[in-house]
Amino acid sequence: MVVKPQHSPFPLLLAALVFVACSAAFVHRVRPSTAHTSSSVDLVAFAAMQGSFRAAETPVQGGFRIHQEGSQLVLELSSDFKTNDLAPDLKITFSPSTTPLATSSPPAYPLRAGSYTVMAPLRSTSGAQRYVIPASIDLPRQGSILIWCEKFNATMAWAPLK
Repeated sequence: MVVKPQHSPFPLLLAALVFVACSAAFVHRVRPSTAHTSSSVDLVAFAAMQGSFRAAETPVQGGFRIHQEGSQLVLELSSDFKTNDLAPDLKITFSPSTTPLATSSPPAYPLRAGSYTVMAPLRSTSGAQRYVIPASIDLPRQGSILIWCEKFNATMAWAPLK
């Protein structure tokens, strides 16, 4: 009589589970989610980004900060933020260019169609403000933030992101 040793399936099953778990973690790190979540590798650099606005058509003062709150990216304008009180239809806009005014001319510094993404209307021409950056804005691909008058296509202020 020949006795065949019986092998437990447990080591093989355990190895398969470890392989699947490691593969899933690797794929998640290589191809991060497009939503703004705390696990998005590309957004880590934006977790504490800040800068000062620069004048374009009009004088400006103050700065901004981009940080992560839970799964959201938040843009905050500083309490000393101030731009032109008379400019209508102001928007917070992102541009992939780190020098968005280089291709336009003073005094208005107009933006070319398709060279920017409007995030939201500016709530006030002065003071601290807070905006949630929507997932539709691919922040790692943006080079600057602008305060832009849509009605007259005039850039009031801008700041580099990188």
